[in-house]
Amino acid sequence: MKLPQMYLLDGSSYIYRAYYGIRDLATSDGMPTNAVFGFTKMLLDLLQENRPDYLAVIFDRPREETFRRKIYPEYKANRDAMPDDLVPQIPYIKRILQALNIPSLEAPGFEADDVIATLARRYATEGIQVTVVTGDKDLMQVVDNRIGLLDTMKDKKTGKDKRSGPQEVLDRFGIPAELVPDVLGLAGDTSDNIPGVPGIGEKTAAELVRRFGSLEDVLKWKHLVSGKKRKENLHTYADQARLSKTLATVRYDVGLEVPLTSLTRQAPNLSALIPLLRELEFESLEIAFTPPPPGAVELYCDGSGGTLGDGSAGEPENESGNDSRPGGYGVILRYGEHEKELSGIEPAATSQRMELLAAIRGLEALHSPSKVHVFSDSQYLVKGISKWIHGWARNGRLEDPDALANQDLWKQLDTLSRKHEITWKWVRGHAGHPFNERCDRLAKRAAEGGRQVAEEPNPIEETVEKVSLPVEPVKQKPVPVKEDANFDADDDGQLRLC
Repeated sequence: MKLPQMYLLDGSSYIYRAYYGIRDLATSDGMPTNAVFGFTKMLLDLLQENRPDYLAVIFDRPREETFRRKIYPEYKANRDAMPDDLVPQIPYIKRILQALNIPSLEAPGFEADDVIATLARRYATEGIQVTVVTGDKDLMQVVDNRIGLLDTMKDKKTGKDKRSGPQEVLDRFGIPAELVPDVLGLAGDTSDNIPGVPGIGEKTAAELVRRFGSLEDVLKWKHLVSGKKRKENLHTYADQARLSKTLATVRYDVGLEVPLTSLTRQAPNLSALIPLLRELEFESLEIAFTPPPPGAVELYCDGSGGTLGDGSAGEPENESGNDSRPGGYGVILRYGEHEKELSGIEPAATSQRMELLAAIRGLEALHSPSKVHVFSDSQYLVKGISKWIHGWARNGRLEDPDALANQDLWKQLDTLSRKHEITWKWVRGHAGHPFNERCDRLAKRAAEGGRQVAEEPNPIEETVEKVSLPVEPVKQKPVPVKEDANFDADDDGQLRLC
C-alpha cells in the first residue's frame, strides 16, 4: 500500500535557485519579478509532477538569530547580503504561498534545516513517506527508509530530478546518512564557513570515518592515520572538528507544533491568487491556475514521434514510412477543479501520427458527449480537423484507400469529433504555455519509456483510462461541411505542414 506523501521544501534554496535561474524579468513599471516567477513556476511544476498529500515550505530566520551563530560567530559570515533586487520580491513570494494555501514555516533560533529535520522525523515515524526538496548536501544526514531528498536541478546525464535515498548517500560518502555530520566535522563546509580540519577534504574525511567509525574514533586513533601533517592537524584542531560537527548536525528537537491537518494540500484561493498573478504580469501562470469555463472540458494534447528534437529521423524509416522508434502522447483533461493526465505509446510512429493520436486518446477518455475545447501546438492537427477535413470528406479522400496520409487516424478523429461539441485552438509550442509544456513532457517520457522496453519479448501495450470527470453531456449537433473552398493535395496542407 502506498504511504501518504509529504513534501518539505527548503524555501531559501528554492528562492535563490529561482533568482539566479531567471534573470532580467520585471513588470512593465520596472519592479523585478524574476525570483517570484521562478519560485512559483518551480513550485507549480513540483506539485503537478508529484502531487503530495501534505506540503510545507520552510524558511530560514535571519542568521544572526540562530543558535549556531551564538556558538560560532563566524558561522555563515562569508555569505553575501541578499541582492538588492531580490529583497522586494520576498514579500510577494510569501503572498503567493498564502494564496496557494501552502503553509510557510520558520522557528526562532533555528535554521530551516532544523525545522525540516524535526518535521521529517516526526511524521516519518507516523507512517508518512517524507521527501525533502533541497539542493543542500548537509540534509543527506536525515535520509532513511521513510525520508528521501529531491533535488529538482536536472541530472545532466539522465535529464531527471535527482532523488537520494540511503543507497545514494552511501554511494556519495561511503558511509550511512547518520555519519554525514562526522564527515562534515572533519572536512568542514566552505559555503557555511564551517572550518573543519585543515588539509582534510570531503573524500579523505569520508574514508577516515568509514575506516574508524566516527569523528571521535578518528580523533582517538589519529596515530594510525597516514601522513605526519594530517596527524598533527587532527591533534591541533580536534576541538575545532567537534565544533564543526555540532554546526553541521541538524536538530530534531525544534519546538514547533504543526498539526498534520494544517499541512494537508489544499486548493488555491483563486480570488486572491489570480489578481496577484495579474499584478505581477504572470500571464502563463494565470493560465495555469484559471479553471476552465463552466460546463466545458479543456483538453490539452501533444505527441512525440520517433524522431530527434529537430524533427530529423532518429533511425531509418521502416517500409511503412514510419520511424521505427516508439512515439508517445500526453493529454491533460480539465473540468472545473478536476484534472487528469493521460499518456501512452505506439510502437512506431511519426510526430504527425502522435499528434493525432493524442487528440484521439483524449476524446476517447470522455464518458459522454461534452462541450470540449481542444488545445494543441500542432497546426497539422488543428487546421486538419477544423478546416481541411471538410474538403477531404467531400472529395472522397477520407474514404479512398491510401488517398490521405494518416487516413486511419483522421477517420477516427472525425468520428470522435462528431460525438462532441468541439472548438479546436492552436497554442504556440514551447513558449511558456503551462499545459502545452506539461503535455510535451508527458509525451516525451512515454516515448522514452517505450524505447527502453522496445526490445523486450512482450509487445508494447497501451491502456486508455476513462476519465472520471463530472462532465455534463451536451446534445449532439451536426458538424457543418464547408462548401466555399476547393481543397486539393496542396491546399489541404498535407504537403506543407509537419
